[in-house]
Amino acid sequence: MTILSSLVITFILGACVGSFLNVVAYRSIHGGSIFVDRSRCPHCKHNLGTVDLVPILSFVFLKGKCHYCKKKISVQYPLVELSTVFLFSLAFYILHPTSQVQYLNLAYVLFVTSVLIIIFITDIKDGLIPDKVILPSIAIVFAFKIIFLFLSLASQLFYDILAGLIAGAFFYALVLITRGKGMGGGDVKYALFLGLALGISKLLIGLFLAFLTGALASIILIIVGRRRIGQTVPFGPFLSIGALIALLWGQQVLEWYLRIY
Repeated sequence: MTILSSLVITFILGACVGSFLNVVAYRSIHGGSIFVDRSRCPHCKHNLGTVDLVPILSFVFLKGKCHYCKKKISVQYPLVELSTVFLFSLAFYILHPTSQVQYLNLAYVLFVTSVLIIIFITDIKDGLIPDKVILPSIAIVFAFKIIFLFLSLASQLFYDILAGLIAGAFFYALVLITRGKGMGGGDVKYALFLGLALGISKLLIGLFLAFLTGALASIILIIVGRRRIGQTVPFGPFLSIGALIALLWGQQVLEWYLRIY
């Protein structure tokens, strides 16, 4: 398989997965079966046909409006699809798999990336990190780690579990200290997922970047008048951003840091 054909497949896969992630993000909060229920317009509730569900292209051809009630379709849908395409293509470019084992690792990275995208959406839109997403994701990541262990790809399972427990305990302490105002139970479970998924070194990088970008964003929002001092900002999106950078470039960041010091 050539690089071009692989990238085309990755593009199509990213667009389709991005469309699915929109469904997961919405239904994990507002109810409905992720795999069984048909997609409907959120305004008129009309069942959507195939022509309405083509990733990215449907939004363009329908000019951002529902085919039936003509109300505007949220720009979130094409943005998530395009972002997923970009991130999937980027992951393929960085990992550049050439063997079955490397493709398995790519599948793992794409799965973790998908979870990060979902949590980014739900926490920004609804201020929630749903158990329906994070708990199965923890189980799936653990299953990946077991497979990697048997294939001798990594022997860090114990330390990854420890990283998840430490991250969860740290965020639980923050919940107690802030009395639930700064952090919530969803953040604790998300931290557990991130620790298990990233491992201790990448987790530290991801958390540092999350707190750094979260603090900068909060300052900017206060300066422009969108937030007042004391108001909270959803932290899940910043955890997703930090974790994504650590997932894709964590090793390079760590090597750069060690060279400096």
